[in-house]
Amino acid sequence: MSTATSSEFMALCRAQLRLLADGLGANLSIVYLTEDIAGGGESKLLPLIVYPETGIAWSEVMNQSIDRSSSLAAERFARQLAGNDERQVTTLVPKSADRGAEESQSKRNQLLLPLVSDGTILGLLVTTREAQPWNATEQMQIQQVAQTIALAGIVDRRHNWLAREYRQQQQLQLQQRDLLHNLLHQLRNPLTAIRTFGKLLIKRLNLADPNRGFANSIVRESDRLQELLTHLESAIDLPAMTEAKSALAKFLPASQDAAQTYSANLLLPDATFRSESCQLTDVLDPLIMSAEAIAQDRNLKLHTHIPRDLPLVQAHPAALREVLSNLIDNALKYTPAAGEIDIDVEPIDTPMPPSGERGEFQLQICIRDTGMGIPPQDLDRLFTRHYRGVQAQGSIAGTGLGLAIAKELVTHMHGKISVTSPPPGAVRGTEFMLWLQLVDGG
Repeated sequence: MSTATSSEFMALCRAQLRLLADGLGANLSIVYLTEDIAGGGESKLLPLIVYPETGIAWSEVMNQSIDRSSSLAAERFARQLAGNDERQVTTLVPKSADRGAEESQSKRNQLLLPLVSDGTILGLLVTTREAQPWNATEQMQIQQVAQTIALAGIVDRRHNWLAREYRQQQQLQLQQRDLLHNLLHQLRNPLTAIRTFGKLLIKRLNLADPNRGFANSIVRESDRLQELLTHLESAIDLPAMTEAKSALAKFLPASQDAAQTYSANLLLPDATFRSESCQLTDVLDPLIMSAEAIAQDRNLKLHTHIPRDLPLVQAHPAALREVLSNLIDNALKYTPAAGEIDIDVEPIDTPMPPSGERGEFQLQICIRDTGMGIPPQDLDRLFTRHYRGVQAQGSIAGTGLGLAIAKELVTHMHGKISVTSPPPGAVRGTEFMLWLQLVDGG
């Protein structure tokens, strides 16, 4: 059992020891709590509160502990308390005292009482008075003080246990909520592609073609799924998640943030996230095919410059597909009609930002658009989960998850990602740069 205690419990102990000093004339009183030794060793008794603090050097008290023999004596006394005569009070002297213990005992009448509650020994209360021995009435009063401290200690431990359970449940709920949000977000991109392909089929089929009805059904059911996803996201209740994070933060050290107590689930089939040799075009080509269809439907021009002889990269294929899908989807979503999108890939031999040293060969992926751009005040928080900045007031739907997921996945693959957007007055648009390590340095 750990000796971790709350400030409230320590304040109560200090107040009880002050009563012994002011009401009964105790010269020195100490509360010891039990602490289990790691590895299953025997428990120790360590000092928690001493009063008055000027009565003895605190460093001296903290450097000593009551040995196992006194703990055994305390256990015998606890069994005695559990018997028929709970009013009996026994005076104990630690057997680890020095050779002058008997002489010291004649001058300093030491009373040592176990802190026992619900059959659990929490520690010991040691109090001494030099003036005169404790009489029976005083011993009963001291026993009541010990019982008060023991009861408060049990309540404090139960509170700590409940708080710990609460933190664990809150963390689990936040992880599950993030997992669900990630899943919903990842469903949107393939659903948009399916709907776009259905619309293109309708345009290419004659009115009399019997397959036209099937194409219409694809678009109709896609719209229905899109609506259901929107309702489901609303049901998850993002403000509730923010409230849960705030509540969890109350139980964390001031130097930590609730968001730092767990890592977002990545929704990848390989839980160990092992990177492997990966051909970028195998991942990128299907995404380009879908992007071309969506660009055609939205009257956008999509330009690509992707060499066919690219070197292998060290990446997780599913993670890389998710990253590129999010970046391309954002370019398509935030570029108005008649706009342009460029996707360029090339190997480079330059430092990978933000490092200032020359690095190994890398693969650079640039996704550039002529869209509305990103305000300067939003750039620094662009990769924060659920942050959308000024876009939250716009007409384009979004969850603020895509870029946060992309950043986390890129970090796991030991790559880098950055974003730039011209300031107001310049040519509008946004440019995402992604750097991946080549296999064996290329």
